Amino acid sequence: MNSISSNQSDVALVSKKDLPAHCPPKNASKWNMHPKVFLQFDEFGNASCPYCGALYKLTP
Repeated sequence: MNSISSNQSDVALVSKKDLPAHCPPKNASKWNMHPKVFLQFDEFGNASCPYCGALYKLTP
């Protein structure tokens, strides 16, 4: 899974092999972590974190 920057317009790409996906990702800095939440992807392969608003896109 690609990392998320502080700019919420960035989208982290998640491959199907990385499912189930969660936010914050494993490589997130500990100082800005919120409780782990598993992501629910919509029919278009998009998800957003309810805590921080990070955007994720499911890739083939």
